[in-house]
Amino acid sequence: MCYFRTFDPIVPMTYFLCVMSICVFTANPYLQACALLGGVVLLLCIKKAKALKLLALSLAVIAVMGATNPLFVHRGLTDLFYIGKDPYTLEALLYGLSLGCSIASLLIWFSVFNAIVTQDDILAVFGKRLPKTALVISMILGFIPKLRRKYTELLHAQYASGASRRKSLHRSAVLFIACLAYEAERVMDISMSMKARGYGLKDRTHAQRRRFRKSDAAAIAFSLALCIVCFVFIGKGRLDYWYYPRLSPNGFDPFGVGSYLLLCISPLFFIVKEKTLWRYCPAKT
Repeated sequence: MCYFRTFDPIVPMTYFLCVMSICVFTANPYLQACALLGGVVLLLCIKKAKALKLLALSLAVIAVMGATNPLFVHRGLTDLFYIGKDPYTLEALLYGLSLGCSIASLLIWFSVFNAIVTQDDILAVFGKRLPKTALVISMILGFIPKLRRKYTELLHAQYASGASRRKSLHRSAVLFIACLAYEAERVMDISMSMKARGYGLKDRTHAQRRRFRKSDAAAIAFSLALCIVCFVFIGKGRLDYWYYPRLSPNGFDPFGVGSYLLLCISPLFFIVKEKTLWRYCPAKT
């Protein structure tokens, strides 16, 4: 997303921290709907067709959590039907859907985060003060994609050598162990190489490709201000929502929910602006 590329790397990190921290610490369905809506819109803008698989997985998570939670939790006053002697309650069903929405929102936002924040951005932000931690985090974020690519390469190599295309658990286990061995050796090589270059030493110089500008400070202040407003409303109880023993009659505050919705969809304004300028304002020759 070109919009985030124009800012210092700390700007998207602060933005995602603000969005996901509220999504984690609240069970308010209105806030969860805002997080889910903003995440889906950004995911479709970034990955487009590739986002359909993750959206299908998110819908499956929501459906499974909603359907199975009343099987184990029988709290609530509104009985829909009985399974044996245990009631299947409306409150437990809605609470399961709420948990599913929270998990799905986190999956989507982490996917967006992984697509926008690169390993170089993490090293640029934390490399000077926490070099070892920054290196570990950047390697963890890149571990799964590289492991999947290596698994695909080994599988295609087996196909090219004449191996059968039938799926088997034994072959998958062998390829997975080979990928883990390859990644372990690669990590050792990287750590030895970084140590030989003096990475993490006190006298090591740190080069920053981007300068921290006023627009970066304004973007961070905007994200933090909306996040603080939401936490203030949560702390005052104006966004509290409960499911047991019956559904909460309140929990919707227009200013608090609107602040979080604005935080979640704020990048959309810049994306639309950028595409509009690109399409209708050609460069003068």
